[in-house]
Amino acid sequence: MDSWKASFLRAGVYPEKQSSEGTVGEGQEEGERRESVDPQLERQVETIRNLVDSYMKIVTTSCKDQVPKIIMYLMVNDAKAFINGELLANLYATGDTQNMMEESADEALKREEMLRMYHACKEALNIIAEVSNVTLGGGASKMSTPSYGQSNPTPARRPPPPSASPRLPPARPAPGGLPPPMVPQRR
Repeated sequence: MDSWKASFLRAGVYPEKQSSEGTVGEGQEEGERRESVDPQLERQVETIRNLVDSYMKIVTTSCKDQVPKIIMYLMVNDAKAFINGELLANLYATGDTQNMMEESADEALKREEMLRMYHACKEALNIIAEVSNVTLGGGASKMSTPSYGQSNPTPARRPPPPSASPRLPPARPAPGGLPPPMVPQRR
């Protein structure tokens, strides 16, 4: 116990003396304490206090972060053990596995709706590709668009134009409604 008191005294922490009237010589004792403490020791104590405060903030933050994760980990592992151990055994014990594997009417409707959406999206992509080819390709009558639902690793592509200059995109009208000025092509 004495070693602790000595350590606190070296760090600048002094015990307060209590009497029946309260703290004895509070103003006088405070003045003596300020004079007797080394400024370098005060800086060291303040540094240690700041380091301990920072460490405690880190510990608190770590606990706040890790506790929910640990709880979820334990809950998921317990649920997994229950499913693997008891629930699966009870399901197989009923012997009606074929009935359990059948698709419900709601799921069949959802599946059919998803297939309709898939085919509609595929058709929309084909239309967009056709419009894009007609717009950028110069009005080709029959286009060769890749079918997005089929496996075609190398889609048919048009050969590059004979000129070496890159093709400019179609001009858009300016905000005032007039088309932009024509820029001559380099040859």
